[in-house]
Amino acid sequence: MGGFIILFLLCVLSFQSSVLKVTHARFQATKCGDAGPDIHYPYKIKGQHQHTDSLPGFELLCKDNLTTIHFPSYGDLEVKSISYDTKNIHLLDPKKCVHHVFLNLNLSLTPFHYFYVLKNYTYLNCSTALPPPFVEVPCLSAASYHVYTVDSALPVPGSCEGVKTVAIPFAYSPYLSDSILGLRLTWDMSETEDSKTINHTRGSHTSRNLVIGSSMCVFVMVMLLLISTKIRVAARNNHQKEEQLLHS
Repeated sequence: MGGFIILFLLCVLSFQSSVLKVTHARFQATKCGDAGPDIHYPYKIKGQHQHTDSLPGFELLCKDNLTTIHFPSYGDLEVKSISYDTKNIHLLDPKKCVHHVFLNLNLSLTPFHYFYVLKNYTYLNCSTALPPPFVEVPCLSAASYHVYTVDSALPVPGSCEGVKTVAIPFAYSPYLSDSILGLRLTWDMSETEDSKTINHTRGSHTSRNLVIGSSMCVFVMVMLLLISTKIRVAARNNHQKEEQLLHS
């Protein structure tokens, strides 16, 4: 009987060890390409079989070793880095025109909002170039029109019309490089909610698997015990029959 108890304990410990390894692997980070950011909860890569959990709106795309995120109001933006501690995702515009993103990006139906403090700026479309201190946005302008971002409190010049007033982190400046500053967004979940969700998911997976594994071990032990009992009973009956034959 002692041997069965030892075997049962070894079975449970072995299964628990394998479950913990699988659970740990489920929450490990993955990447899109060697230089891509670490991707784990709450993010995941679309179309890739992963053991990681994710939340709606945190689906990333991986194409040609480039990590991107899609916004219906604008399109795809490149993911340069993700800081999970500060909940900061750093994005770059493949078109290299961050003010085009500011003008069109609608974050209201997403879990994201700007990481920076925002201020209202008005986009002006002018038929003639404005004198300094107005600074034209080159990537939005052409030979026949000139686009500017100005404080929303300023009056609109006669040669211009207001396109849109939006709350954005900064007005255009030739001293701010899109590739350096880019776009930084943060997401809404609090640390407590993140931790609770992760811990609950991990705990539920581990507990469920341990219960299943322990039940299987118990079933195997019971079957072995029944088989062993039958063998002992059969051996005892054979022994009794042999003794009866010897005495007859």
